[in-house]
Amino acid sequence: MVLLRAPKDYDVSDYATAALRVLIPNDDYVNQRHGFMIIDEAKTEKKAISEYWTECADKDRAIIIAAEAAQIPSIIKIAADVAIDLACISALDFRIACRSVNRVRFSNQEAEQLLTFSDDYIWTAVRRGRTFADTLQRLRDAEPETQVSPSVRPGREVPKLSDMFGYGNAKQWGLELATDLADWRKGLINWADVDTGIVLSGPPGVGKTIFARSLAAECGVSLISGSLGQWQAKGHLGDLLKAMRAAFQRAKDQVPSILFIDELDSMGDREKFEHENSSYSVQVVNAFLECLDGVDGREGVIVVGATNNVSRIDAAILRPGRLDRHIEIPLPDGNDRIAILSQHIDHSLPLPELAQLKSVTQGMAGADLSKVARDARRLARRQRMGLHLDHLKASLPETIKITGAYRRSIAIHEAGHTVIGIRLGHGTFVGTKIADSVIPGAGAKTGGMAHFDLPVAGHRDRHFYLNYLALLMGGIAAEELVTGSFGDGASSDLAIATRVATMIETRFGFGRAMLYSHAEEDKELERLRLADPRLRAKVEQTLQEAFDRAKSVLSDERKLLDKIAEELNEVGHLFPARLAELHATEAPKHTEADLRVKEQGVLAQRPMSQSLGRFGDQM
Repeated sequence: MVLLRAPKDYDVSDYATAALRVLIPNDDYVNQRHGFMIIDEAKTEKKAISEYWTECADKDRAIIIAAEAAQIPSIIKIAADVAIDLACISALDFRIACRSVNRVRFSNQEAEQLLTFSDDYIWTAVRRGRTFADTLQRLRDAEPETQVSPSVRPGREVPKLSDMFGYGNAKQWGLELATDLADWRKGLINWADVDTGIVLSGPPGVGKTIFARSLAAECGVSLISGSLGQWQAKGHLGDLLKAMRAAFQRAKDQVPSILFIDELDSMGDREKFEHENSSYSVQVVNAFLECLDGVDGREGVIVVGATNNVSRIDAAILRPGRLDRHIEIPLPDGNDRIAILSQHIDHSLPLPELAQLKSVTQGMAGADLSKVARDARRLARRQRMGLHLDHLKASLPETIKITGAYRRSIAIHEAGHTVIGIRLGHGTFVGTKIADSVIPGAGAKTGGMAHFDLPVAGHRDRHFYLNYLALLMGGIAAEELVTGSFGDGASSDLAIATRVATMIETRFGFGRAMLYSHAEEDKELERLRLADPRLRAKVEQTLQEAFDRAKSVLSDERKLLDKIAEELNEVGHLFPARLAELHATEAPKHTEADLRVKEQGVLAQRPMSQSLGRFGDQM
């Protein structure tokens, strides 16, 4: 099985024909022993894994082609016998193609000159019997858009981190690192004063890989990349460890440097290895820890790890002196989305015009916006005209407007979370909002969100967790109270609630037994519930009690619930100051202190384990 990664800004589907010719030279498409699939930026990890098992897993030969910014599941990286990064088209490649297909010969200098034009126009202009001068003149006489800006050519330089958007606290850390590295080079500070390791987490597509590249550009240092999947592709355990150590050695040879390690969670956690290959996995983690420590240290080497799930990383990797700093990269907000989109189209449209796309790009990551810009540029080229806002609009994924009964149901659901949170005093209310539209199949990109800020640390007893369960159940409880039933959009709430209710019984000592279980992953907890009918019954009872409690509170606060739901339905958001105004019109059943609201903070997206910030990490 071969995994091919396309260069940046190349359309991955352009490689399909060539790959199939190699895989199936005789056009024997009915041969069921050959597998082929494409992973583009829009394909989710779940869909890629499902397609892999269907199309490639049991085949004798298989080729998988992935876009440069695509999220490649670890299982595919492990399965691949070899992983190859495809190079950008060179002048020699172009000359060979022209000679073989069009029977036209160009010099290397002529080929490089033609390659400054858009691919589509090049292959239209290059015809048998035409001279280079004729071909070049035709391209120059066409619209200016036939000429490709150097900033959008494949392999273009990534902007410095200071010119990037949407990275939040990670950007601030990176800029401070650049300053520290400059001071270290001048001898003003010791290496011990420099942050030498960080773990970046966040949803797929937020640009963790691009962050590493822009950080290296900002710091003016070399960037070396690696991952467990790449190292495993070298062969057996010995080859893997050799490749891992070689990556660290390359970083040491090029100090100061940044070593970027993608899919860091694929290393695993030694405390959770129970499979038959656990010895193999333990040796991998141990070797990685040795590389992080280094017999002679790793002065001058910054290690940046990226993951979608920091909880799956071995605790020893995150200890002080290793990768002891963790920063989550959030999905970009409205202003950042417009700034990112503007970068991808080389600032060819004014920002006020692009600002019209704020609402329809809600929930999009940097990779999503990159694809929109690329598709829009392609559409403009097809029409042989300059890029317009309509091209961007046409390239956006299909959205479903949140209107009518659908919008009202979301408003009621989020109002339920809001009322339960403030009445039970579960954290500080920061805000609630609902979106104007959703993208079908967007997974966690939901139509509503409610956020309550919790302190970093505090006393969390059984009452705290029961309040949290009531908060989670408050959405569906409000729907049932107001409309008589609830919809299927609360699966994330129910999943988190089931997890918390199980851990109350098995981990926190708040249930019918004091026995402790180390299980914390959803699959582990599910196995416990399936193996113990009494545990399952107790979890179901706890969830039902939380639902009944939430419904009772909402029934008592029905007028406030209706007012908040109406506000969300009409305006789309609710902030603490407005909540205080709505509450003031009611006969107060609690003091203002009980509301625990304040007029600052930022909205965070459901599910609530994410909205509640650091609390989610403890679950």
